[in-house]
Amino acid sequence: MALAPSRQDHHQLVRYALNQVAERGVICTMLPGTTAAGEVTVSVAPTGVGLRAVGMLLDDVEDLNYDRHGEYRQRNVVDVGSVVGLSNEGDFETDQLTGPTPVQGQAAFLGANGSLTTVQASDGLGNVAPALGYFLGAPNANGFAPVHIDL
Repeated sequence: MALAPSRQDHHQLVRYALNQVAERGVICTMLPGTTAAGEVTVSVAPTGVGLRAVGMLLDDVEDLNYDRHGEYRQRNVVDVGSVVGLSNEGDFETDQLTGPTPVQGQAAFLGANGSLTTVQASDGLGNVAPALGYFLGAPNANGFAPVHIDL
């Protein structure tokens, strides 16, 4: 689980599809000219010309085989290519962290593969990783850090 159940979701988007496997708690992005209309992606690189963070993924996205089993509604799982729930404002606890351990009040930036980090990456061409919000505290014993997202 990459997103703890304790959260305060202030604003949700349910309009974008995700065409790749992903775990809830990562940040989904769009890149004009490469991301199809109505789709978001989990970027491998946190920088790029025009890269925009859209929101934190609230669903697990799996490549489901409906011949073997039905839908996992109790697990909040959707199939690849389905419309997903994203939140672009709220307080969350996630373990999708990379880089140095965050502390309370430290800025949160987009990291590699949709993770959150305290270090703002740059591609050397003037493109920097987008700011996402700030950390509300250090990670707990299970590695979940509270973060405020405001996109």
